[in-house]
Amino acid sequence: MRRLSLFLLAGLLATPALAQHDHGGARPIDGGGRGWTSAPLLLPAGARGQREAAQVRAFGIRADSLTVFAPDGPPEEQRRDFPVGPEGVKIASGSPRLGNYHWLVMREETPELVKVASSVWYFGNPGPSPRKLLAEARHELEIIPEPLPREHGSYRESEKWHFLVRLRGAPLAGQALTLETEFGTRTSFITDQSGVATVLFPRDFRPPRDKAGGHARLSAKFVLSTEKIDNERHYLTAFNLTYGPDPERERSLAWGAGFCLAGMLAATPLLRRRSAGKTKESKDA
Repeated sequence: MRRLSLFLLAGLLATPALAQHDHGGARPIDGGGRGWTSAPLLLPAGARGQREAAQVRAFGIRADSLTVFAPDGPPEEQRRDFPVGPEGVKIASGSPRLGNYHWLVMREETPELVKVASSVWYFGNPGPSPRKLLAEARHELEIIPEPLPREHGSYRESEKWHFLVRLRGAPLAGQALTLETEFGTRTSFITDQSGVATVLFPRDFRPPRDKAGGHARLSAKFVLSTEKIDNERHYLTAFNLTYGPDPERERSLAWGAGFCLAGMLAATPLLRRRSAGKTKESKDA
């Protein structure tokens, strides 16, 4: 029984954390691909961790360039276009010392359809708040986070976040906004009179496929999309980023394992006395 108790204690202490922190960024569950959605995506590619440069790949959308909007700086650095190559798009912050969130957007346009993919990239150096960056309208139909997670923060399971949908710069009320995650969840939300949808991130995280990653913080991809026909033209826009697991998952697991272990340890003396009693009866017989 002592061996069993020690084994359970060792297993409890060895349980990996679902949401460990890593200064190098989050480790995605699914390293690539986009079989979970048909919406256009802008996904990280190549190595992460660079303060002033990054690489991005586009899925479900075609364009010659990707535009990066900086939160501040000289006019020529607040908007920069980067060419799309075979390995994706290599982007950089406008100024070597300008960090914080930058807005990424790619646009595909035909006479019938305007398709827009958007995301953000966080450059590690200090920079101004992205509030002004997000306030400026740049395309006909847009999805704007209100607000973005703070530095070292993220969207998480079971949390509610606000997203603004606007058409030609004006809030769009009564518009359907679809959330999809790489785990297969698909839900819809409707914007209110101010054009804002309250999005609840689903509790759908699954265990990682491997144990690699060390102290990496787990993340999974999500995309929000909406579409509308206006003036006989079809507009489709999407915003994608990542979200993390609910920290309560690990706490619940740890508490459950702890109570189980406590129960086993509490039962040990009773089992010993019962075993000793049986041994005595056997000797008396």
